[in-house]
This record gives sequence, structure tokens and C-alpha cells, in this order.
Amino acid sequence: MSLLSVKHSGLFNSFPLKETKFAKTRLNITFAFLSELESKSFEEIKIKDLCKIAEVSEPTFYNYFPEKGDLILHYIQIWSLQVSVFANEKKLSGSGFGMLSALFRYTAKESKKNPRILLEIISFQARTLKSLKQQKLTNAERMLLFPKIVGIENLEADGVEGIIRKAISVAAKNGELPESTDWKSFSLAIASCFFGVPILSFQLNQNLEKLWLESLNYLWIGAGGKVNE
Repeated sequence: MSLLSVKHSGLFNSFPLKETKFAKTRLNITFAFLSELESKSFEEIKIKDLCKIAEVSEPTFYNYFPEKGDLILHYIQIWSLQVSVFANEKKLSGSGFGMLSALFRYTAKESKKNPRILLEIISFQARTLKSLKQQKLTNAERMLLFPKIVGIENLEADGVEGIIRKAISVAAKNGELPESTDWKSFSLAIASCFFGVPILSFQLNQNLEKLWLESLNYLWIGAGGKVNE
């Protein structure tokens, strides 16, 4: 599914009109933001331009997104839901290692379409000092994004940290890494890999997916885990 188009579905007849309107409007605004982010930096994007593309008034925009940074937080949730769908489709969600590989594989493939978006997100998170309030995706938004996925309302959509946290929990439960593993330190290492490798990849003109998966393998093996070839 294209991130820049929202297709309405008859499945939404079960939701109250207020919920469907909220879902459609919030997604349309975020997709307008993504379309602008393809050619502009975060700072260059103007609220009035987003309103024109999404066909909403500025007061309406601020009802949905009190701050411009909330747009990135909303997109991160959409993206992390897509990662969860990808992990399920590829049958990777049953292991911690599989979930982490899904995180890197899916994000790398998406970044090929427009590397700027991933770099802008990393840049935004690096310079944002205060914690922004993150509204969760509604079930109407989830079903609007993935109308054919049964159980879409139950899949994880909590950003990078949420995906890593879930993967670590699954890995610990499955015994994929030694019991002596320092899970907090390992989680920080994975997060550092996620945010740091793309910068090197783009600077050195290297394949992002390859670098990410190689780094994940090194970290996993270094922590005492095994990687099935």
C-alpha cells in the first residue's frame, strides 16, 4: 500500500462517523506531510502548505497535531505497524531475532523509496529534547491502513523502542540469548545500531539493509546467541 494514498473501505461502517472522520483526516494530514518531506526538510515544511494539500483549515490541523513534531510521531506509529505486519507475513514474529531482522529489513526497503524520510526522522529525534505526547493509532486508522489484515487492531505499533522491547521480551522467553544477558544494555546497542548505521550507510554509499543485518548478526552472536543460516 502506498503511504501517500488512503483508500476508504466499507469495513468502516461499523465505526461511528466521528471515529472514521478522525481517522481519515489524521491520516490525510500525515500523508501530506510525507509528500512534502520527500523534497523538503522538516524545518522547511509549512503548516499552511500541509493544510492546503490535506484540504483542512489551520485550526483543524492543530486540533489533530498540536505541534509539527507530532506528525513524525504519528508516522512512526504507522511505520511500526507496517513492520509488525511485515514480520507476521514473513513469519518472523515468533522469535526475538526474527522481529529485529524484520525491523531492519522492512525499514531498509522502505528507505530505498525515499532515504530523506528516514534521515529526517533520525535528525528530529536527535535534536528533540522534550518529550512529545504520542497519541496511539485508533482501530479505525489501523483498519483504514490495512483493511484486509485480520487482527490488525492487536498488532504492535509503538515505534522503534516498542519493537525492540517486544523483540527482547520474546527472545528472553524463548531462551534465544543467555540468561546472564544484560537486556537493558543489549537493547541500547540495538537502538544505537538502528539510528547510527543509516548515517554511515548514506555517507559511505553502502547498502543499508546489508549493513544493518550484518550489525545485528555481530551484536546477536557477541551476546551469545546463535544465528540460523
